[in-house]
Amino acid sequence: MEEELNISNAEMIVMRVIWSLGEARVDEITCQISKDLDWSLATVKTLLGRLVKKKMLSTEKEGRKFIYRPLMKECTAVDLMGKSLLKKVCATKESQLISGMIDQAALTNQDVSDLIEQLENKVTVAEVSCTCLQEFGVCTCAHESKKVCVCVDQNEQLTV
Repeated sequence: MEEELNISNAEMIVMRVIWSLGEARVDEITCQISKDLDWSLATVKTLLGRLVKKKMLSTEKEGRKFIYRPLMKECTAVDLMGKSLLKKVCATKESQLISGMIDQAALTNQDVSDLIEQLENKVTVAEVSCTCLQEFGVCTCAHESKKVCVCVDQNEQLTV
């Protein structure tokens, strides 16, 4: 069975703080979280408890406080999030998803060069088939025959 990353956006914020610091106590974590979120100490402790239960963090008592350490590297988590996102869309739309992410990402010249090199080395397939209804048999999805989807705005899509 393939490993999955099943954490909420709030838990991800806490993980990003801990990955940045390497290890941290609850007060150090709370200080790093945006004041705009208006999270109480209890909220941060609850999120930390969930992350420990999900085996994302280890905890060690030091005096009267606990130190939290990541059990998963950030690069591993990012890889798992990408795989999970790709599983959520039809295989025929994966390139559109990736293209959209590239458009929205802040990339350096080096990042673009690395992506170009990765694409040049990518082993391609002859055809990509719809995976929407894989469990139920042949797909008759309308999107199967339409190749381009142009987003008009965030609430409406126009298929060309």
